[in-house]
Amino acid sequence: MTEDLYILPENQQTLPGRSEQMPENFEKSSDFPAQPVSETPVQGLEEVSTQQSAEAEKNITFNYLGENNKYFLILFNEPNQKDISSIQKETLLKIMSAKGLELRDLAVLNLNQYPGIKYNDLKEFFSFNKIVLFGIDPQQISLSSQSSNQVVKLDSAKILSTYSIDEMIKDTTKKREFWNVMKDF
Repeated sequence: MTEDLYILPENQQTLPGRSEQMPENFEKSSDFPAQPVSETPVQGLEEVSTQQSAEAEKNITFNYLGENNKYFLILFNEPNQKDISSIQKETLLKIMSAKGLELRDLAVLNLNQYPGIKYNDLKEFFSFNKIVLFGIDPQQISLSSQSSNQVVKLDSAKILSTYSIDEMIKDTTKKREFWNVMKDF
């Protein structure tokens, strides 16, 4: 509100031609006539405050590798490190380059740094059309369970849950299984 409000006692003088009361020492001004004050509480202020705090909570930012130019999100889960290790990164980039993708095309995120994050939060922030979960149970981000190396479509996004990058580094059979699905993903 940007208007001045005046509360005037009832036992004071009335303004000429008006029924509102005016204090005796109150200066009359034609620029700002006294207005009656409504005692009805303003509704909706608490709702707006609640909405603003909910929106503030939704303004989540992520620290990720890449530029997300192709809206392709890569999630991995490493509790002992903040970012992807150099060996994991090298392996991942070899796989992606075989698909014609570079790091700038991807967003690579360590999910362990964001406990409790949901699929919808990720979708809203990254606007991805493809997401690969390396060693992550889809239920961890509020998705239904799915078999490893099977593509699931949800809304406008393709979801692929697979082995962790470390598992693929150690086991070429797992790497081959992943690649057979990834090449058409």
